Order: sequence, then structure tokens, then C-alpha cells
Amino acid sequence: MTTTPAVEAHFSLSDRAAYEAAIARLREASRTYYGEGYSVVDDATYDRLRLAVLAWEAEHPEDIAPDSPADQVADGAAPAGDVPHTTRLLSLDNVFAPEELIAWGASLQRRLGHEPAGGFTVEPKMDGAAVAARYRDGRLVQIITRGDGSRGEDVSHVIGTIVGLPEQLPVPATFEARGEVLFTQEQFEAANETRIAHGGDVFANPRNGAAGTLRAKDRPYRLAMTFWAYGAVELDGVAFLPAGAGHAETLAAVAAAGVRTTADTPAGLHVVTGLAEAQERVDAIAAMRAALPFGIDGVVIKADSAGEQATAGFGSRFPYWAIAYKLPAVERQTVLEDVFWEVGRTGVLAPTAVLAAVELDGSTVTRATLLLSGSAALRG
Repeated sequence: MTTTPAVEAHFSLSDRAAYEAAIARLREASRTYYGEGYSVVDDATYDRLRLAVLAWEAEHPEDIAPDSPADQVADGAAPAGDVPHTTRLLSLDNVFAPEELIAWGASLQRRLGHEPAGGFTVEPKMDGAAVAARYRDGRLVQIITRGDGSRGEDVSHVIGTIVGLPEQLPVPATFEARGEVLFTQEQFEAANETRIAHGGDVFANPRNGAAGTLRAKDRPYRLAMTFWAYGAVELDGVAFLPAGAGHAETLAAVAAAGVRTTADTPAGLHVVTGLAEAQERVDAIAAMRAALPFGIDGVVIKADSAGEQATAGFGSRFPYWAIAYKLPAVERQTVLEDVFWEVGRTGVLAPTAVLAAVELDGSTVTRATLLLSGSAALRG
């Protein structure tokens, strides 16, 4: 299926029916992305839709749907798989503006009971698929998807195809590297050439291509991808990390073992003393976004101190000591050629716009769905 990202305007939910329709769309978006490897909405639309659901639930706590996906990893739609994670592999909460980053910092301070003293790290948020890669005695033995955060799918068939995740390390280390698998732009172009040569369809965009490639076992060809670690945990009770290692020190240990980390990207890993400096790094990474050889959809800020991370703790879906600062969607202008109406799998009626083809953030936009919420919003 061909999918297309689109641009979204802010919208809110007016009543219970709109809330239920929004939940249905969140589930559908996550079901297709995590279950079938393609997206029916772009990141910006998904984020705003989810924010609208959260806002409605905050205003109507007595009417929250018992199975609301808003507080579940991957909206509860990711295939859980049958491999337990060493520790929960969670997603991140989001902010979208400087004042929201400040509010997150205030929330972190309340949880700690004091102003964070250990500094913050700032690194790019890679636009790919989260995995846990297990090394035993220096050999890569298993790769697991995030799944529902507690259990994931074994995708070890891709071992040997991922740059930055070597099959054999130069040291006999035992640990689990956690990070993002994705196509660089060069790898994405090569992957589509390979698919065409084998009579297949091209990938809609690098993110969906990587998600689908991780799960595909029956292709007559192999596609190269790239990995960058954003964390690590110890495995099998074997010591790997220095005692009390913070985030920056953890990634340094992973890099020393021979696995590529976010510190190796052009955007780098930066240690800062406060959120004002973190905001400066966010702005700097956003400015280089178009020149990066891979897609990013945000910047991640984390409390660097392991002690402060432990004190702040975790929610059901994300750690309280880390936040993703989501970057604005890439926008392009095109021509609306037609509109027709479709009924989705959940029975929600939505008008679909037919657009003159336009390149947008690595994808060709040809269709978008108009949100019926009082203000227009497009999705692919």
C-alpha cells in the first residue's frame, strides 16, 4: 500500500463522539504501522491527534474509555511477540515548544524534590524502529522489536545486514544495546532499486521501509539498514556498565565495545547543564535536519544522572526523566485535484483529498484525509 505524509492544522475534540472517533483513528494508525508496516497518518497528524485525545481525557476524566490507547506503548497495537524484554523498553512523551520543555523540567524537578543537578543530554531522535540487540561474549545473538514494551518479536534474521550493529565485537562483552534501526537516505534509495529489480513496489518512506524490512522473512534479497544506540542495559547478570553510569557514560561504554551510538551521528550527543542550553542544542539540531543523511523527527533530552533517573522513575508508557522535543512537520504546497469519501475499517467516514504529486520529507504525497473536527487537517 502506498502511503503519504501530510500537513496538519491544530484541532480539538468537541464531544464524546469526536473523542471515540479519534481513539479509533489512533488505533488504526498504530495497527497499520506496527502490525502491517505502513502508516495511514504522518507523524505530525498522529501527534496532534493523540494530544487532542489526551486533552479531552484531562477535561473529562470520568468519561475516559477503559481501553484508551493514549497511555499504552504503541497505543497497545504493536505485536507483543514472545520474547520478554530484559527491562521494559518504553517510548517517550513529547513536547512541541520551548514553554512545554520548561514545563517538563518543572515536572521533573517536582519528582526529584530539587532542581536537577546532574545535567542533561541532548541527542537526535532517529525516525526508525526501536530494537534491543543482545550481545553475549561479544557476539550478536538476538535482535528484538520493542513490541508492547514488555515483550517483542524476534527479528534476528536481519543480523548481518545492519551497519553499526556488528555480528562480532572486538571485545567479549555481554550486554543489550537499545536503539533505532533505520534506512539512511542512500540505503533507502538502494533498497528501492533492489525492490524494483525484484518486481516489488517501492517503499513509501524510509521509516515504514525499515519497519517492514525488520519483520520480513521471505524476501529473496537482503537490504542494508543502520543502527544507532540510544541506551543499554546489562544482560544475564554480567557487569558491563561502570557503576552509577549516567546516560552519556552508558553510550560511551557501548561505543567502546564497538556498537554505533547517537553520539556518532552528525548531530552528536551533547551534555548540558540546564534546559536553556538544551533548547539551544534543539534549535541547532533542527537547523541541520535537512542536511542529515537520515530522517529525524525530534530531539531527545534526558536527565544524565543515573540516580536522578531512578528517583524520577517511569510511567506506564514512558520514563519521567526523558522527553522527546518533536520538530515541526516538513511542509510543501500542492494542488487539490479532487475529494472523495471513504469509510475506514472502524466505520469512521472521512473525506480523502486527491493531490497533485509533491515530494515531502522523502515521500511522494498523492492523497490526504481531511479531519472532520472543525478545522482542516491532512493525513496521508
